Amino acid sequence: MKAKFFKLLLPAFAILMAVGLAFATENERVTQEAHYFLPGQGWQTVMIEDECGPTGQLPCEFNGNQLYSEPDFASIPLRKP
Repeated sequence: MKAKFFKLLLPAFAILMAVGLAFATENERVTQEAHYFLPGQGWQTVMIEDECGPTGQLPCEFNGNQLYSEPDFASIPLRKP
């Protein structure tokens, strides 16, 4: 009787733990600092949550302005993978 009880209870408990822990994870957003140039106002800094880096297909933009890694046109323009 005791072995039959554990054979039923142990897998059920493991499944409940797996389901419960699956919802306990947290998706942490990573932000990074990027810079863009506005004529008449100069360089502006913005925090972005996109995956932007030195390589990729699409340019990273903020309100239609190209984002750069540093506040300088000679710095790396950021791109999305």
